[in-house]
Amino acid sequence: MRVLLLSQYFAPEVTAASFRLEPLARFLAAAGHDVDVVCEVPNHPDGIVAPGWSRARPVQTRRVDGYRVRHLWVPASPAKGFAARAASYGSYAAGAVLAGAARRRPDVILASSPPMPVAAAGMAVARLRRVPWVMDVRDPWPEAAVGLGELTNPRVIAALEKLELRLYADAAAIVTVTEPFRRDIGAKAGGTGKVTVIANGTTDEWLAVGLAEVPRAELEMPADRFVVTYAGNVGLAQGLETAIEAAAELDDGFQLQIVGSGPRLAALREQAASLPPGRVAFRGLVEPPVAARLLRASDASLVSLGANRERARSVPVKLYDSCAVARPVVLVGAGEARRQAEEAGAALSVDSGDAAGLAAAIRGLRDDAETATRIAAAARRFAEANRREDGLARFEAVLREAAGKAHRG
Repeated sequence: MRVLLLSQYFAPEVTAASFRLEPLARFLAAAGHDVDVVCEVPNHPDGIVAPGWSRARPVQTRRVDGYRVRHLWVPASPAKGFAARAASYGSYAAGAVLAGAARRRPDVILASSPPMPVAAAGMAVARLRRVPWVMDVRDPWPEAAVGLGELTNPRVIAALEKLELRLYADAAAIVTVTEPFRRDIGAKAGGTGKVTVIANGTTDEWLAVGLAEVPRAELEMPADRFVVTYAGNVGLAQGLETAIEAAAELDDGFQLQIVGSGPRLAALREQAASLPPGRVAFRGLVEPPVAARLLRASDASLVSLGANRERARSVPVKLYDSCAVARPVVLVGAGEARRQAEEAGAALSVDSGDAAGLAAAIRGLRDDAETATRIAAAARRFAEANRREDGLARFEAVLREAAGKAHRG
């Protein structure tokens, strides 16, 4: 089976899309399928093209783990306003259509959204090549962008809502990450019959990190503080301002460690500047294996979702990965992630925006070792029950079914 995978974001970018799709591409290639990935030149989340990648070449190709990756030039910019996003999304979508039209005809196309123009490109290439396509919905657009304040123009929103319905109707199959998303998409797509839930999860690599202790000295972490670590995107959706406020309520026996980068990083640094030295530590963007070791070396993990309806229906990859390293988790947020974590006993839950409650939860973990140990063990079991690898065969089956329908037709 020849598979064309379209995703604006892909490895080596450290994003939720990469964590979901890179293992899938590797799995499909190992299963004998011919896989082509079309993505952007690495620049997310900082908007700066990564070292070693040329701005002068419109397409840069590499082969990894048995599949091909074509990185398209996009106008990368640290600015995160509407114009910059539109330029990046639009240029990728246009380039993806050209790349899809020029390559050997695939049997099936997988297009992963957000951003929504990726799905539009998938639909366009599918029509040009007369092949079926599958839409992977990690967050429903435009609702997610509206909830984060990225989209405010009523006309643009209305146009994207019409496009959303058209994409759902045109796709041979739709894959999403949670049951709440499945219900909402089904309400717009005329039923849930072609919508499949393939949840995010952790990996065997992350689970392996949780089997042994990681010396703090190797990571330059303080030995005399109770360290709580957040690892992930530092953006609008995470609401990490509350974590900084909680750090202000704690004493110098604690440290909040923020690992990652994103559009809110500078503002968080400024917010933390007035706190005593060492109360908040910023690590910047690191590779996933390093993030896993930092979380394992910590006393607890923080998963912060912010307060908006979209976050309430999603379960981020970072929840599964934080649980995998067998440390107690504090989850700030509500909705599906909180429901799953609480049912598993895998986290202490705090409402979004409740800095005092977050500080109290962190103190409780330090002062009650028995509770911390119990939550860490439950978190580990939750991660083991939600392995990313378990969903890959189901993804392959959805793609096979879509391609098979086209051949039978």
